[in-house]
Amino acid sequence: MSTGVASACPQCGAPLRFGGGASLAAVCSHCRSSVLRSGARLELAGRVPDLVATDTRLALGATGRLQGRSFVVLGRLQLSQGAAPWNEWYLGLDDGSWAWLAEAQGRLYLTRRVDGAGALPRLDELRPGLGLELPGAGPATVEEVGEARLLSFEGELPVAPRPGEAWGFADCSTGGEGFATIDYGGDEPVLYAGREIGYADAGLEGLAPPPQVGDEPARALACPGCGAAVLLRQADARSFGCPSCRSLLDVSAGDLRVLQVMEARSDPPLPLGSRGTLRGEPLTVLGFLVRSIDVDGERYPWQELLLHGPGGYRWLSVYGGHWLLLRPVAGAKLREVAGRIRFEGRTFKHFQGGKARYDEIQGELPWEVRAGEEVETADFVAPPFLLSAETTGQERSWSHGEHLSGAELWKAFGLPGGPPREVGVGAAQPNPHAAVLGRTWAASGLAAAALLALALATWLLLPRQPVLAVQVPLDEGQVTLSPPFELTGGPQAVEIEARADVSQAWIGLDVALIHDESGESEAVAFELSHFSGVDGGESWSEGSREGSAVVGQVADGRYLLRVEPHAERGRGTLPPAAQVRVVRGPFLLAPLLLALLLLSILPVWRSVRAVGFEKRRWAESDHPWSGE
Repeated sequence: MSTGVASACPQCGAPLRFGGGASLAAVCSHCRSSVLRSGARLELAGRVPDLVATDTRLALGATGRLQGRSFVVLGRLQLSQGAAPWNEWYLGLDDGSWAWLAEAQGRLYLTRRVDGAGALPRLDELRPGLGLELPGAGPATVEEVGEARLLSFEGELPVAPRPGEAWGFADCSTGGEGFATIDYGGDEPVLYAGREIGYADAGLEGLAPPPQVGDEPARALACPGCGAAVLLRQADARSFGCPSCRSLLDVSAGDLRVLQVMEARSDPPLPLGSRGTLRGEPLTVLGFLVRSIDVDGERYPWQELLLHGPGGYRWLSVYGGHWLLLRPVAGAKLREVAGRIRFEGRTFKHFQGGKARYDEIQGELPWEVRAGEEVETADFVAPPFLLSAETTGQERSWSHGEHLSGAELWKAFGLPGGPPREVGVGAAQPNPHAAVLGRTWAASGLAAAALLALALATWLLLPRQPVLAVQVPLDEGQVTLSPPFELTGGPQAVEIEARADVSQAWIGLDVALIHDESGESEAVAFELSHFSGVDGGESWSEGSREGSAVVGQVADGRYLLRVEPHAERGRGTLPPAAQVRVVRGPFLLAPLLLALLLLSILPVWRSVRAVGFEKRRWAESDHPWSGE
């Protein structure tokens, strides 16, 4: 890193140092004069306006490391595109090169100039959501198109800035965490490409936002509409909604100016100024919004709370008692596939969209807003997560949220009482039935597999064993009584089988299994038949020459088998006798099927409830339930 060139300010004589080899301008820290460098010659370029207070963690002289290279913060541009200012920090790297580190609402974007980028699109050709190919940066999606105005600057810079000058720009996502911006401030557009990084990536995680010159950490002012106290907790507050008189105030100039008076006033679900620790992050409630969307001529309102913590800004959104904790994410991290969004390994389906209107504003916000303004919104869900896109004519921003229980929120902020009751199904509410559905099916599947394995083992290890075989003459009215036989190992099931080679005839067998001592019996009946023929040139046949029946819970003992035949010979033939057997150890299919059916009742019931839950969820969306 260059040691720099020491000089004196042409205006006041204070020490002035150009520490970056690419630096063309510097601001005197004593008299706030802008000094331009041309070789060894210095010239005054006028006094620099005071910086606007912002919630920044960086400062001149801050050091860190990026991709193995150390850097020092040499200067800062402070820019605004109308809604809120942001900082562009000029970094000098130890290899003599330089880069920009943009800081906006707790997020950092590191970019370097892409030399030889080739032809770049004209500014009037770009719009949010447009896909294009950027030479030197690859495929990109336009996220914001706007005009940046230079508010102020400090330190040294690689450009010769002029306060108040404005130029066009286009911010783009380039896949993964890639980021690019096209600067239209010169004769030809210039491409800067890089990526979003965290403070920890730059070795800056220990830095807290420093106090701003001339400002206290919280500013106490009076509302010009009603005189009520207005406490501004953030240095970069730009709008404030007075909860007393419903005045919307502009605070960007350091004082308060009434912009409009809103009609409605609601009570925030969490008091403004509340502090709590949510999901391990200390947060303060700064602002409160009521927003609404029009569906078929009817407005559906919801509430949002703006929070701030060490990680930047967060949102709490609530509708029907269902809470979402949201954080901003870079569009570069999202990927669209067949109308769905892929993010962090999940696929998000479009849920609903429309024009969301700001109906009420309370507390402080870091951007300029008006009641009645509308933005285009689109929500995508992968419960319990949600992605939300908001698009204006110049910008598209994304936030990622997770469903949050009211009980957790009330505990985190130490609120009295309990949260509002949940109504219906939330867009990202986790399906309570789906949460256990997989385990239920898995448990039932394991039980069914064990049952089938047991049945197979029984069938293989305990084969069927005939205990009686008799020939039954097929003479009408003639009763056959078997010799006595023993059944042991009961109670058990036994199977009675019958077979007869009938042709174009039918026989019926009435069979009774009789206990020899008690005389108790179990009766079964068989129909044995076989008919065939030709009809319309097609052969057909029906009937069966075999039959069987199972008698369950047969006790040990001595038994007899009584068989009485009934025959209809017609023009067919009957064999002289039928073969009847008694077999122990039959494979019982019906009890097995019944057991499998019972095992499926619970998972099927939970599946039905899970589907019903999803139908109720998607009934609130722009799409009917499809089961996908």
